Amino acid sequence: MKLATLKDGTRDGQLVVVSRDRTRCLRSENPKTLQAALDDWMNTAPELARLSDSLHLDATVGESFDPKQCEAPLPRAYQWADASAFVNHMELVRKARGAEMPPEFWTNPLMYQGASDDFMGPCDPIELESEAWGIDFESE
Repeated sequence: MKLATLKDGTRDGQLVVVSRDRTRCLRSENPKTLQAALDDWMNTAPELARLSDSLHLDATVGESFDPKQCEAPLPRAYQWADASAFVNHMELVRKARGAEMPPEFWTNPLMYQGASDDFMGPCDPIELESEAWGIDFESE
């Protein structure tokens, strides 16, 4: 089962079930958002599976799916925490910024809470004040 969130003018978007070949989708009316589906997965999963099966069994069902119309799967979330599991990545990023790698980073895990109120869609442009700032090679 493939799920996506389409832009619909609301903060949380519209949950859709996407065909296996990613060409068609069906809008979910209950739940309307991925967050609502996750919050009540035991009750919502069967309906989402039914929508997925109908897309698979009937090529005339659904509407055209365009990934450019997608939000992030969860356009906003309650929170997200990032644990830097790849210390060599941290070392490269710090080196690129001209910063020293603290020795304790090799033994003590680094974790932080990121902003979670406005995630971008997979095809949305990245807006920067200036391209001279560069873009980190780790999208989050």
